[in-house]
Amino acid sequence: MDLFTAALDHLPTTAPGQADRALSVQIVAEGPDGERTCSGLVLGTSDAVGRWHGDVPAADVRLEVPYDALRDAASGSTLGTGLVMSGRVRMEGDWPALAAFRGAARGAGLRAYLDRLAAAAPPGADGGRAAHNGRAATGAGPAGAGGLVAVLAAPNDEHGELSVMARDRSRTALDLVRSAPGARLVLTGGFGAQFNTTDVPHWRHCARWLRSQGMGPGEFADCLETRHSSDDVLFLRELARRRGTGRVTVVTSDYHADRIRYLLDLVLPAAAVRAVVHPSLPPAQQAQLRGHDEAALAKSVAAALLFGPDRLLAPLRVTVEDGAERYAPAGA
Repeated sequence: MDLFTAALDHLPTTAPGQADRALSVQIVAEGPDGERTCSGLVLGTSDAVGRWHGDVPAADVRLEVPYDALRDAASGSTLGTGLVMSGRVRMEGDWPALAAFRGAARGAGLRAYLDRLAAAAPPGADGGRAAHNGRAATGAGPAGAGGLVAVLAAPNDEHGELSVMARDRSRTALDLVRSAPGARLVLTGGFGAQFNTTDVPHWRHCARWLRSQGMGPGEFADCLETRHSSDDVLFLRELARRRGTGRVTVVTSDYHADRIRYLLDLVLPAAAVRAVVHPSLPPAQQAQLRGHDEAALAKSVAAALLFGPDRLLAPLRVTVEDGAERYAPAGA
């Protein structure tokens, strides 16, 4: 139950309200016998600036972690992001404001705190370490020779037809590959209620559409059978390691780009993000999509503060199909 307290101890004591342009986050953890411990983290816009121990009612945000959520996170059976997204962690106060403090992910103080959380996790598929220092990818900017251009999945319908978002992302990724000799195209997306309910993985629908747009056999390289954004960045990190490349560009929609940038900052910070706009989408739909992602970004920040960066829970299964490598969860 002293996990958060021990991880915070390297920061100076700073009571809420003592730092300008800061957000105070209270972490309330529940033990197996119902005992509760309180710790606090003070975030600046570019780093963690302090901590406190004990109950401080003036905190801007309160994150309450039940024992069963702590148990599942410690056992490695569930991603921290999944615990927060599912509502198992109670979030009170001005928690949407967490999104504005995503820049702290690059700060030395916060990263040292997250390192301590990751070190306390049991060994998993990536050795019990979140590896959020990004050593798997060195060098930033658009993909060049030997680089990877990954297009993130967007919805398809019940017949496998791509949405406007999926078509715009895929077209942009193909153009990037064609403009960078030696770059490899990476398709993502398996199955999920939020984007693909067919019995065929999304990346296959995407590949079929790209072929109809003139994509040649040599331009399609690898596919990641991912289920959500955390899978996208973790699977991509493993692919970059296997390929031995540090030049990675991730193509996604403009409304999704901030959340992907945050997740990449935690596990693959050298990757570049290409944000695609969708002028044909109605303004009301664009506003709805942006609102959803802003809430999801705040929850992603909360998950990192509570459990450290997401990590692979099991080794990936890698197969080869038509000369392309397919990365899928074990058992898929």
